Amino acid sequence: MDEQQLTNKRGEIDFRKKLYMQQVQGENIFQDEFDAGGIEKILKDRMEKTFSQISSLQKRNYLISPYIEIGAERCQRSLVMENELGASGAAVDISYDMLKSCTHYQRVFHKEKHPIRICCDANNLPFMSDSIPFVFCYETLHHFPEPTPITQEIYRVLAPNGCFFFDEEPYKQVFHFNLYKGEKVFSQKTLARSKVRKILDHFFCQKICNEVEHGIIENDDITIGSWKKALMHFDEKEVELKASFIKLDLFSPRSYLKYFMAYLLGGNISGICRKQSNNANGKQSIHDALICPSCKVTHSEIRLNQKDELFICPNCAKKYPVKEGVLFLFSYDTFANLYPEIFDSFSKD
Repeated sequence: MDEQQLTNKRGEIDFRKKLYMQQVQGENIFQDEFDAGGIEKILKDRMEKTFSQISSLQKRNYLISPYIEIGAERCQRSLVMENELGASGAAVDISYDMLKSCTHYQRVFHKEKHPIRICCDANNLPFMSDSIPFVFCYETLHHFPEPTPITQEIYRVLAPNGCFFFDEEPYKQVFHFNLYKGEKVFSQKTLARSKVRKILDHFFCQKICNEVEHGIIENDDITIGSWKKALMHFDEKEVELKASFIKLDLFSPRSYLKYFMAYLLGGNISGICRKQSNNANGKQSIHDALICPSCKVTHSEIRLNQKDELFICPNCAKKYPVKEGVLFLFSYDTFANLYPEIFDSFSKD
């Protein structure tokens, strides 16, 4: 299976750092990305949506703590988990700068508590198998060549009877032709389009965005079949395809006409997936589930020990630092490649 290349991961880190500089530090880097005020309005909407969706899962008796949010970016959704929903857990992302910005947005939105922030690779989640009852993500899985390696990792870390929730992911639009190039997706011209132009662009416009120019994968071409494959190993699945006015279950579509229309039109996919078991749920704390990412590469799950601002593996003696509240948990090879200055500064101590 295809996985993100090193250039894609570096692109994520570089682009998110520039967003941090623009949206937190006030620098003018992109004319076609949101400024501080613009992104705060969007984050507020995302937080309200998260509260609505996750609280509805609580009402269905899903256990939501401890949790992992994958692709957490600025941690706005994890702030909701910690402060409004009574959960505790970890916000993980490959971008140190996005995770670091959580402190800023905690002040902006007047939140008392914040999640544990872990800078890591979603292909190598530094958590013990069968340990976390709730994992969730938004707009994350399409940043990989295919979602299956990530969903397999999620299934691995899920505790028995655990739940994986995801939303705002695209699936392939078959009826689409790149007849012309549009403006960048967050430019003022794009945001001010008429309804007619939005319809035309949906079917005939080639999308352009800063993420792709930085080497980030924006995989809008994940087929329905690929999504089925990525979610097949979960024991229970409620997965919805949304295409314009059409909504149907991915695994039990009922209407083949609606399925065909959804196939042509493309749209979004969201779902609740469970890992069945007769056993009790896993760890009581995120800290109990942290393992050495370097040892995990060799299929050894070694729980980390904490000493001040370092997490240390008792097996290989490798150390993992905490910098400005963010814990780095990459395998050493990956760490050295993605964050060489931070890696060199602590590994030489």
